[in-house]
Amino acid sequence: MLARAVAIGIAFSSALFAVTGPAAAEANILTCTLDRAGSAFKGTCSVPCSVNALAIDIDGPNPKKACDAPPRIVQAALHETSAGNWLGTMQGKFPEDPTRFELIVDRDASSGIAKTPFGWFSLQGTRPEIATLSLTIAANNQLPPTQDDIRIIQRAQALLSDEKTWNRADDRTCPANPQTWSLFCALEQATREVSGGVHYRQPALQMVREVLNEVGGTRLGKHRLMDYNNHPNTTLAEVQTLLRTAQARLEQRLR
Repeated sequence: MLARAVAIGIAFSSALFAVTGPAAAEANILTCTLDRAGSAFKGTCSVPCSVNALAIDIDGPNPKKACDAPPRIVQAALHETSAGNWLGTMQGKFPEDPTRFELIVDRDASSGIAKTPFGWFSLQGTRPEIATLSLTIAANNQLPPTQDDIRIIQRAQALLSDEKTWNRADDRTCPANPQTWSLFCALEQATREVSGGVHYRQPALQMVREVLNEVGGTRLGKHRLMDYNNHPNTTLAEVQTLLRTAQARLEQRLR
């Protein structure tokens, strides 16, 4: 597995030059240096300010949330899977955020996906060695959606089909086999059903958050999906409109 990963790192080397030229100063590059610890690699990642601020949208950095503070250093760990990809954890923006961190490497080693707690980005380089694993992730925009993201939105709409199935008191804890669904839990359940697991920053969920940034106004706080869902002025019709708008925008950006 390690030999295959080394080959991947070599194949990605040309992509590394794409983010070290004149545009590098404008790019948000997330880097990780992990040291071998038994069968895994553990260490830290340097997260640019805009990435840590969750200010990177599908179309690029959100100018309304721009920042220029030093990168944040977070803990991370990865182990190689039987499929030749990488799975582990990375600290998110908030302590309660899910920490799933996954690298999906294309079979031809020409590209990859970094699924982080801050978003899904393009994996630009991996340099696995005997003692260390170095990563370069281009985080200047979220990756575009796929048909799975459309299915996730559609399934969430179905779960929130009427007032009887809508939970207006979300606490971001999604129990098994619930009788009602919050916006957050409907999206989480839909993601699980469609993708086989939950990634907190799945493009479908990110697009819903992007739309919320525009329409949520004073109803939004620390946790956008929960805050909007629970606000006394929010109606189910507005929730459905939110999901339809997110779906329309995803369809425009399908890769």
